[in-house]
Amino acid sequence: MWGKYELLRPSQIEAIRAEAPIAYIPWGALEWHSYHNPIGLDGLKARALCEALAEQTGGVVLPPVYAGTDTIKPFKGFYHTIEHAESTVQTLCREYMAGLVDEGFKVIILLTGHYGREHVRALKETTEQFASENPQVRVWTLTDYEPHEGHFEGNHAAKGETSYMMLYYPDSVDLSLLPADRRTTLDDDGVMGLDPREASAEHGQEELEVLVQNTVPKIRQLLESVQ
Repeated sequence: MWGKYELLRPSQIEAIRAEAPIAYIPWGALEWHSYHNPIGLDGLKARALCEALAEQTGGVVLPPVYAGTDTIKPFKGFYHTIEHAESTVQTLCREYMAGLVDEGFKVIILLTGHYGREHVRALKETTEQFASENPQVRVWTLTDYEPHEGHFEGNHAAKGETSYMMLYYPDSVDLSLLPADRRTTLDDDGVMGLDPREASAEHGQEELEVLVQNTVPKIRQLLESVQ
């Protein structure tokens, strides 16, 4: 049993929680992802991946939290990006976890689709401290590329992220908007990684299968440790 938190009635949440008290928090930044991808890519991607995991483990999937620090705006100057203070990200993280614990969830999975180094550090430090203060709960914070274990690399608006968008939100991607006369670059286009023109829904499915295979067993172990 699983569901999207905001669409569930109280009795449905209670039934899911009784069977699998797992809460997924997809995290992202509203951020430039080049010409061909939507601004909300990070959260959209994280939400879709959390849903794929919840289908296997049970639990509830919250709406994406769009609060990113260390975004591409201060890094490379790209507009259409909302930068938040690190303290804002940390406060939101603590409040979400505290609220979920108060609601009776025992396992919290925070999956961030935004990879800014300071952003990831802020989330992981906050969740580690929270977990140490709440030993009755298991918390795991990860980026979506970590479970790939080297099979697929973290990227920004490149082949990997674009493939996820083509798998889950195909109408949101327009590869024809990429420059036709040169390769994409981080400085010029905000693309870091393999050429996004190589992206496909099939590649996104391959990435998804590796993520699920390497993530679901650990989540199940976390749940068993608190039951």
